[in-house]
Amino acid sequence: GKGDEGREAREEGGGAMGLFKACFGGGEAPRLKRGVATVSQTGVMHEQGGVPNQDTGVAEEVGSGGDGVLIACVFDGHGDDGHEISALAAKLALDEIKRMLGAGETDVTKMVSSSFRVSNEGVDRSQYARTSGCTGSIVVVRGKELAVGNVGDSSVVLMATKKNNLYARWVSTDHRLDEPTERQRIVDHGGIIYEEQYVVDKVEKNKGLMVTRTMGDVDMRPNGVICDPEMKRLTLDDSNDRLLVVASDGLWDEDGMSFQFACSIAAKAARRDLAAVPKELLKSVQTEGPADDCTICAIAL
Repeated sequence: GKGDEGREAREEGGGAMGLFKACFGGGEAPRLKRGVATVSQTGVMHEQGGVPNQDTGVAEEVGSGGDGVLIACVFDGHGDDGHEISALAAKLALDEIKRMLGAGETDVTKMVSSSFRVSNEGVDRSQYARTSGCTGSIVVVRGKELAVGNVGDSSVVLMATKKNNLYARWVSTDHRLDEPTERQRIVDHGGIIYEEQYVVDKVEKNKGLMVTRTMGDVDMRPNGVICDPEMKRLTLDDSNDRLLVVASDGLWDEDGMSFQFACSIAAKAARRDLAAVPKELLKSVQTEGPADDCTICAIAL
């Protein structure tokens, strides 16, 4: 998985430059026309078990030109009805963003936080919410303003150029037990931690989650699992910011994948076109996988 190597990206791109040159040689990362692209594939485990793809990914451009708004969302479902809950969450979130745009809203942070609120309320009311849930990552870009909200571990990476190569300028936080504040909240609520990897229900000990925040999974809330998104607002740097990639852990948890490696693949793919970016990222984990469902959305900035 992305592990510690990926965490370096939060600072200054870690070893991305050397890795990029080693893999692909130098070369300017081109500026693509603003737009969106997405791919999704059922994981090998689900395919073999006859389980549907539980991910839902949405990438849309609403309007065009300077007033155009770019939207990318990834929801990664789990549990018996994970595919139902991720589809519901995606529909509710996208409908709310479009409703706000239609009403003249221009604040990207308000759009993301409101879409999570509406989506969470709808998911909690659904028949699936007790025993199933999903992660959620929602990105809205308007002009130079970018807002990101995330619940769980469908990571968001902002890729920028530096010395003609791409590096991860900003990466969202994954809500797992290796994040100290996330772990502490579970401990404070008396949730059981198993093998430092799973939150286990203190009542029904056969139920557990790898993430500490999810949409749905209401039975896990007494254990400190929450559905509140972590929000981030960024002002884009016109001269250097190039791509945003949002992907489920079916990409990030594959062996050998890191944020830096993803930047290298994206930079090479972007020389073709935007559609090649998610396709090449998916191809990079297709030798024996992806083991898990894998959904990748890319936004050209």
